[in-house]
Amino acid sequence: MKIIAHRGSSLIWPENTMFAFEQAHAHGAEGFETDLRLSADEEIILSHDDNLTRVGLPDKTISLMSADEIQQISIPAKSGEHSDKIITLKTLLTRFPEKSYIFDCKITSELLVQKLKSLLADLNFHSQIWFLTWSGEADSLVEKYFPNAPIFPRETITRTWGLRSIFGLGNNVEPANKILSLPAYHLYLPVFQKKQVDAMKTANKTFIGYIVNDEKSYNRCIACGVEGVLTDRPDLISLYLKNSK
Repeated sequence: MKIIAHRGSSLIWPENTMFAFEQAHAHGAEGFETDLRLSADEEIILSHDDNLTRVGLPDKTISLMSADEIQQISIPAKSGEHSDKIITLKTLLTRFPEKSYIFDCKITSELLVQKLKSLLADLNFHSQIWFLTWSGEADSLVEKYFPNAPIFPRETITRTWGLRSIFGLGNNVEPANKILSLPAYHLYLPVFQKKQVDAMKTANKTFIGYIVNDEKSYNRCIACGVEGVLTDRPDLISLYLKNSK
């Protein structure tokens, strides 16, 4: 099972920081999911939010600051016990060029996608990339600049598909995307079934369980033959995998 770290080891360490990704790597993560935004001087910054109120910094806004200013900002972990500085995508790719990546484009911007394409070319980056987007316009931009890169279905489509899947009807409304993802459980009800996952494999689709941070969800993914999991706790998933051998 492939471990994909959601913003690094983000449940314990400061999300989207080098320390969070270093910890995820140390616990066997083969891929990273991260959030892309643009600074005022058009550098790609790793940040879930534009304004940093959620991490206790309401006076800091990514899109209004230069990359140099942003990289001086330390953000805390959810526990408040650790902090680390915000980084650029270039910094992360330079440190971990061998990882596969899920890029969550937090803004619908042709400039962002252009900058991403140029950065990957400059770094001679050839690892696998997937995309999360939030609008039809963003889908079109990704398809224009990255025609061979799979895009996850948007949230509204996934929600409908997931609810139907709980009742065994997911195949009727399965998105056509080549990469798909659902949670293991919704309100204690299992969302996907093994036969559903097997059918996706037969159709040469990639299926990822999310957000898998506990043993119950992990066991569901294992039982259904899920290829990979998106997790905030790569350390736990790595431990579960080791104990199951």
